[in-house]
Formats: sequence, structure tokens, C-alpha cells
Amino acid sequence: MKLTAHADVQLEQIQQVLRMDAAFTADVLRLANSPLIGMRGEIKSVMQAVMMLGLERIKALSTTLSMRAFLTTGGSTDALLASWRHNLATAIVCERLSRILVVDIDICYTAGLVHDIGRLALLGAFPDKYQGILSIQPSDDLDLLQFEKSIFDIDHCQAGKWILEQWDFPQDLCEVAFLHHQKPQHGASILLRIVHVGWRMADLLGFSVLSKPIVGQIEEITSVLPPKAREQVLAEFDRLAEDVAFKINAIDCSLV
Repeated sequence: MKLTAHADVQLEQIQQVLRMDAAFTADVLRLANSPLIGMRGEIKSVMQAVMMLGLERIKALSTTLSMRAFLTTGGSTDALLASWRHNLATAIVCERLSRILVVDIDICYTAGLVHDIGRLALLGAFPDKYQGILSIQPSDDLDLLQFEKSIFDIDHCQAGKWILEQWDFPQDLCEVAFLHHQKPQHGASILLRIVHVGWRMADLLGFSVLSKPIVGQIEEITSVLPPKAREQVLAEFDRLAEDVAFKINAIDCSLV
């Protein structure tokens, strides 16, 4: 992340960093050739991946793999897997929304992917306690955050913001982690609107972390988007649902 933040970074430097870990390199290439990217030709080397996909997409893939590592640390649980799939589904939805709203695709994908990094952290640190939280039936969404604070003195949105700040992530991504559960108000950034819609649509599509989520209606969920974008999302909803399920299943298989 830090290396690609420099506009004058050399492609050879990116390749050197990726090639320091053979397993990570193999995963990058597998993911680059997966349905998530949808390239027509096969990508056979790290340098080819960097040149064909660009730095932002390589950064997004690296973030995907880094978060996927939570599931292979020996403490993987059903809740961690559900959280990973929720984040990935949100990222894929955000990517589709970015095309409709003509916003940077890779930034939207990364924002969707890391929006719940605080929940992953709480799950990793307190798996048994957080597993109990996921079985509650909140009367509204904010009840979940209040329940988290009553147990951990911090909710997953606050935790996510703190983590991303420690990792020197861009401020707009820190804001997404902190505010994504709140309905965007007038003046909210388009990135925050996209992620808010993205995670709620992920829940609606069956990729929620909670056992019994309050999913809402698609018309209400998309109400924070501009009218034309909202109409297009509603028209493409069924196709989007199929695309999300297909990509997640394909990625799960490619990274086994």
C-alpha cells in the first residue's frame, strides 16, 4: 500500500515486493486469472500482472489476499468465513456500482473489501465472545454497535477506523470503515454512499455475517444513490446477484 502510494514508483519495485513471497505471488496470479478480473488472456507472471492490471488493481488484489489470510491462521471459524464472504460480496457490489456512477473501480472495490476490517479484528481477537454477538436479533442496526461497545468498549466501526489509520490507509477509506453503518447524510462522499449501499445489498443477497440480519428492501437501500444510478441498479439487480455468487464461489475455489 505504501509503495503504490508514490506516483513515481517503478514497476520493478512492485514486482520485487510481490516476488519476495512465492506463495503470495502464486495467489496473486491465481486471483488475477480468476473470474473476479475476467481477463481474456492468461496472466503468467507478476510483471505481466502489474503491467496489464495496473497498480491500483494489484493493490486491491493484495488487500484481498491479506484479508483472506485471516482464514488460514489456524483459528478460522464459520463466523470468520462469513465475514470474509460478506466483505468480498460488498467489494464486488461496490465495483459494479462504481461502473454505474463512473467512480474509480479499484478504490471502490478496496473500500468495500476493508469496510468491515474492524469486525474481522474483533473476531480474530475474541472469537467466542463475538460468535455470541452474531446470534442476536437486533431491533435495528445500531443495536449491534451498542452491543459490541457494551462488551468490548469499542464497536467494529471504531475499531476499523483505528486499524486503517495505524496502517496509513487513505482518509476516505478510514471514513468508510467508521461511518458505513450510518445512512449517508447530505454532503456525504459518493464513496461512502457506494459502500453503505454495497454492504446492505450484500446482506440482502444472503452474504450477511449475522444469523438473522435486518436486510431491508432494495428500494430503500438504494435511496441514497442519485436517481439515474438507482434506476439502473434496480434494473440490474437479478444479474448482479448472480454475478456476486458466481465470483465468490470461483474465488473460494481458486484460493483453496
